[in-house]
Amino acid sequence: MNTKGLSRRDLKILAIIAMVVDHTAWGFVDFMSPLGQIMHIFGRLTIPIMCFFVAEGYRHTSDLKNYINRMASFAVVSIFPFYIFFHEEYDFRQNIIFDLLLALLALSIADNKVLPKGTKAVLIAGLMGISLAIGGWVLMPIIYVLVFYYGKDFKTKAKWFIIFTLIMEASLVVMILLNQKYHYSKYDWNVPERLYLLGFVFGLIPLYFYNGKLGEVKNTFNRYFFYTFYPAHFLVLSAIKYLVNDPNYQMIYITAHVIALVIAIIMLGYVISLNPSRAQNAVTCFMIFAIMYIFGFLQEITTSEVAGVYTATKLQFFAECMLFIALTYCMQELCHTRISGLIYSVEAAASFFVMYSLFTYEDNGLMYKAITINYDAGSFPRMQVVGYGIAFKIFVVYSFAVCLMCVIIGVKSARHANSLHKKRLRFLLYAMIVMWLPYLIKVLNLTNGYEIPVLGIPFAAIFVSISLGKYSYLDSISLDFGNALNKGKEGVIVVDTSHRILYHNKWVNTIFGEFYKYDDAYSVPGLKDIFVEKKKSIEIGGHTYETRIEPLIEQSHVTGQILWVLDLTEHYNYLNKVEETASKDSLTGVYNRGWFEENIKRILSEKKHGAFIMLDLDNFKNVNDKYGHKTGDAALVALASVMLAAEKSTMKYSIYSGRIGGDEFCMFIEGNTDRKWLQDFAKKQISSYDEELAKMGCEGVTSISLGIVQLTNESYKDKDITYEELYTNADKALYMAKEHGKKTYEFKDI
Repeated sequence: MNTKGLSRRDLKILAIIAMVVDHTAWGFVDFMSPLGQIMHIFGRLTIPIMCFFVAEGYRHTSDLKNYINRMASFAVVSIFPFYIFFHEEYDFRQNIIFDLLLALLALSIADNKVLPKGTKAVLIAGLMGISLAIGGWVLMPIIYVLVFYYGKDFKTKAKWFIIFTLIMEASLVVMILLNQKYHYSKYDWNVPERLYLLGFVFGLIPLYFYNGKLGEVKNTFNRYFFYTFYPAHFLVLSAIKYLVNDPNYQMIYITAHVIALVIAIIMLGYVISLNPSRAQNAVTCFMIFAIMYIFGFLQEITTSEVAGVYTATKLQFFAECMLFIALTYCMQELCHTRISGLIYSVEAAASFFVMYSLFTYEDNGLMYKAITINYDAGSFPRMQVVGYGIAFKIFVVYSFAVCLMCVIIGVKSARHANSLHKKRLRFLLYAMIVMWLPYLIKVLNLTNGYEIPVLGIPFAAIFVSISLGKYSYLDSISLDFGNALNKGKEGVIVVDTSHRILYHNKWVNTIFGEFYKYDDAYSVPGLKDIFVEKKKSIEIGGHTYETRIEPLIEQSHVTGQILWVLDLTEHYNYLNKVEETASKDSLTGVYNRGWFEENIKRILSEKKHGAFIMLDLDNFKNVNDKYGHKTGDAALVALASVMLAAEKSTMKYSIYSGRIGGDEFCMFIEGNTDRKWLQDFAKKQISSYDEELAKMGCEGVTSISLGIVQLTNESYKDKDITYEELYTNADKALYMAKEHGKKTYEFKDI
């Protein structure tokens, strides 16, 4: 096949155009005229393309059951539109989608790997019998689909397609000739007028150029477009036929409002099927009151009594008042704007006043002076208002004010909106326009006295529903999901591109305090720093929180940000304990040898000055031998407590303590090389250790000696000092202290 040819989308569009041309000819053009024949021959392109894509659809479908159900559903939906348009020509026979359904069933049976061949033959024969009995195009769709599926290549498919088309045409010619002689069929055809069926062969030309590509985005719209277009175009053509043939304007008027009511009910069902959310609730309210208003108007235009008209008017005004409140609610939820409760209170008060005035108009004339039925106006009786009262005028001003407020909200919201939000606002604007366009038409008297304001409401409902279903973001969060988030230990805040808060769970209020939906996130203490500086963690109230910001993406647009906040206090405390356990000596609580060595190596690599001190217990072996290991351990713990106290004794210098092994300990005083200070420090450690032993009741059991090495800037001059060098020199200084009588200290240069 030609790889640069026609895509599936191109061929489907061609099939739709051919179908519309063909059916237009059936409805409005003389069949045997040259124009009629040309249009019908062009229309024959449709069935080959349809059959080809049934075979292709079967080959590529991942859910055959759903494919069959979808085709069966639309075959049923198309029955009445098909009959409305073709009732005289086709009588009881069915539409093409029904024929294609039979073909799909026949193909699924023929391709079944389990059924015996005899069973397959019986079932396919049964489907062909149904096609002969009530099919619109007898047998041919079944044959064409099987040819397109089982043909090895396009040449083979085309050959068998032409053969079966010629057989079909020849069989039809024979049947026509026999009928002219024996009159067994009510279809009084002649041979020349059926030759147009050879036009099926022309369908092979565009199919030859099929390149195997979709040419379309796979979505619900594309999947259902052809199915819905088929019955819809019959209704449109039928309406045109009706209008051309001396229509009954009263029935057209009523039918239009019935259709408007059906549209509104369908849109309500669509909205209810969406994920639960506050925006869905708002649009659902709008739809319910829209349906109520249309129903009230239908009651009015089909009632010929004043009492019935009055009842219908009350229903309409109630629905209209509720519509304005629902519209305000929709603007709030779809534009992510908080509307003051005062506004809703004013709307409720205005609605109450309007309804009170309407119910009591006969007593006070606030709404109308009087209403009657005008039997002389137009083709059927309709309501006539004798005079409008002050309440009606207030209602008109109130209606204008509500709509103006909604427009202002939309414009304000659009100022800093992204493209997706602007699309939603555009559809809300369309809804406002179509709601009021019929009123403008009425004022201009373009409808010859017929009132049509109700016709704008279903279209407004469509635009509002699209705004919710297609372009609403994150307010479509499922309520169940929100409940789950409220029960968890993770905070969630969602903001739009203008950093307005669209959603947050209750847990984050315990961290950042009280704030509400549609507040500016940057005005909440702590939040602006997180969003602007992209902080990874924060400390609040003694707790450590990890923060993570992710883009909120809807339909390839970045529509905001999601902030996740997780309390990691317990986690960090646990890690600190684990780290402390890994780096501390289990007996004494000072750092172990590994940690101490690594830290001193870091200090040496940074060439920092200070003092390295080695400490050792005097005659420690005798302590263990004479007093036991329990006392020996106590002596070690006592030294560790002295060293830890020394770490806290000065804020000026950093002091690190570690146990190297046995009774050998080391300290490093970072930043201090003053010999006098170090001498005093060493004496303090010796005396403090004696005092600690005395507290434990182990006075005189042992003592400590210290070896000190000073690290000055001169020490690093022209060389790198290693930990081993430092340790060796401190050990030598300690040895000298031991030789000088123990319980003392000595210095050694490096």
